[in-house]
Amino acid sequence: MENRSMIADVLGNYGLTPTLASALKLFFRNPYESLLIVDKEAKIQFMDRRTEKLFGLKQGGAKGQDIRTFIPQSGLPVTLETGQPMIGRIFEVNGEKRIGSVYPLFQEGEVVGAVGRLIFQSLEEVERINAEIKNLKKEIHELKEKDKQEYSSRYTFENILGASALMKDAIELAKKIAMINTDVLIVGESGTGKELFAHSIHDYAHGNRPIIKINCPAIPFELAESELFGYEKGAFSGALASGKPGKFEIAHNGTIFLDEIASLPLSIQAKLLRVLQEREIERLGSTRPRKVNFRIIAATNTDLKELVKDGKFREDLYYRLAKAIFPIAPLRERKGDLPLYISHFLVKINLSFGTSIKKVSPQALDVMLNYQWPGNVRELINVLEQAVLKAWKGESILVEHLPAELKTDLSREHGTARIKEDEGKKIFKREMEDREKEMILAALERVRGSKTQAARILSMPRSTLYEKIKRFGLTA
Repeated sequence: MENRSMIADVLGNYGLTPTLASALKLFFRNPYESLLIVDKEAKIQFMDRRTEKLFGLKQGGAKGQDIRTFIPQSGLPVTLETGQPMIGRIFEVNGEKRIGSVYPLFQEGEVVGAVGRLIFQSLEEVERINAEIKNLKKEIHELKEKDKQEYSSRYTFENILGASALMKDAIELAKKIAMINTDVLIVGESGTGKELFAHSIHDYAHGNRPIIKINCPAIPFELAESELFGYEKGAFSGALASGKPGKFEIAHNGTIFLDEIASLPLSIQAKLLRVLQEREIERLGSTRPRKVNFRIIAATNTDLKELVKDGKFREDLYYRLAKAIFPIAPLRERKGDLPLYISHFLVKINLSFGTSIKKVSPQALDVMLNYQWPGNVRELINVLEQAVLKAWKGESILVEHLPAELKTDLSREHGTARIKEDEGKKIFKREMEDREKEMILAALERVRGSKTQAARILSMPRSTLYEKIKRFGLTA
């Protein structure tokens, strides 16, 4: 009866609310944890009824006895001596290991007793819970790694193949653009490798930061704003209760890659322009702007200037994106890369198909060199796959294995291709020089005219920089 009278004394008639009264009762009669209170001599002053039953005692039968009589390894005497709590320790009670904690009681700065609590669940149960927690942590880690891989650059400059002067110059220019913190517009036909260059530019400067790819044509019109800029809870029917960050928030301190940007609706173009200017976004359903830091790399296979004339693309957005225009020459203008690509992709196709095609015959190669490749590298891969299927058990791809469209009027194609290649080289060279001038001027402006620092930013020897400044007629 003593335990019950103690509870009654504590509760008394102090006007306690039902909640507080229930809490105090739980403190003394917790079905999940034991409660032990000892004085400064380690004599038991209170032991809850369930613990008394555990030791085969009558109610109140433990009072006045030394705690070590029941729990030889008890931490209560240690805490009485040191005044330090012991939290989450393992104690052996009646031959079973339990987890418990001990807390000192102070009065006027002196230890006058201690409180001990033991979890009634066995250590095996706790270990089971710990194992579940460990598995949960593992799953969380795997999800984080998956997100990290999803938002990491998949390509570097090492993945870009090219033996032609045009491709080598393009790679060098891309590396210089990567080191200057500016938005980039990549222009090139489908299949020329715009995504490879976008990821490589990001990786070269900020490989440890996220790059978020957005395939603009694939975004449903009605979801474009929420996908790009996120939304708050309750923003629309079906919205997540917690809200959702948009792609720009996820790309904070990293890169946003907008593939085929020409397909963005005009309404989204207007909001994108504001985001680019202010570097802040507003979630759908929110009035609070959020600051974000990112770099835009946009890509298009369309002449955006023509779309601007037709009213299908905002002029102000075009000039905001076109700070650094990076053109990629089509395959027909760099036929010198063709043998390298054929060799590279044949290896991959053989592994995939289980074939052993070693080469392309000289006659078949001549046909391929004279073809215009409107689908660029993507079309080349498709042609090689078709040819390998036809050649199957042979060792070489012959002319008869090539699709019919490649073999039409070889002589005319040969002459036309040569003329176009020469013209393309001249045009592309001029564009490359223009971009290089812009890069040099931007670097000089950034370092207030210091040629030494500009050369370091541009990753080129000072002598080369001086020669280019002189050749282009530039002034710092």
